[in-house]
Amino acid sequence: MNQPELGKKIAELRKAKGLTQDELVEQCNISVRTLQRIESGEVMPRSYTLRIIFSALGYSAPPESGNTGTSRMGLWYRQLPDVLNLKSFNMKMILIFLAGCVVVAVGWWLLARDTRTQKAAEAVTAIEETQKKLNHWLDQGLIDSVMLVFRADANSIPNCSDKLEIREMLREAIAGGYRVIDFKNLSISVADTIAVQKYYVEFEFSGNTFRQKGLTEWRLTNGVWLIVNDIANNY
Repeated sequence: MNQPELGKKIAELRKAKGLTQDELVEQCNISVRTLQRIESGEVMPRSYTLRIIFSALGYSAPPESGNTGTSRMGLWYRQLPDVLNLKSFNMKMILIFLAGCVVVAVGWWLLARDTRTQKAAEAVTAIEETQKKLNHWLDQGLIDSVMLVFRADANSIPNCSDKLEIREMLREAIAGGYRVIDFKNLSISVADTIAVQKYYVEFEFSGNTFRQKGLTEWRLTNGVWLIVNDIANNY
């Protein structure tokens, strides 16, 4: 039903109920001016307002006639302000639900970030502790203990292509009086199960002092960080 027929219908129903405009608006929680404009056909009320008025008048509005796309679009357009009405109960519930989703999503993101940060910090600590033990074992000539730090597929560029060659290289170094003078971790970057360590080392070998900078690739293997690749250059 369109204006002005709708306004006339509301006025007829109001008068049939014996209500004045002031009495009707008190039940509908709208202004007298709004009701006057509706009854005179000046404005088309929102569906929410219309339902309140019809309810107060004890009248059930007939369904929208027609089944064309234009009719349905017009009905949707008229109902849109009600859907987006921030004062309506449904809209409040939607906003509360969306706010809750945002809070949960942000919480999970912060938790995941903190978890990754914590795991990375734990990995750095584990690698630093293992490196200290490795240097101590080298100074003590404990090759078997040293080799436990290398994974089965480890290599050392440019000298050793497998773990057996690494063992032989370390045996020769220890026999030549290898001794760590200074070792510094320059940085350790961690990404899931891979860590890259940049380091500086100063050591004594055959009565001479050498300095190297290198990269060591560590992999988390069965819960333990092991070396899989090492690249060092003298300078």
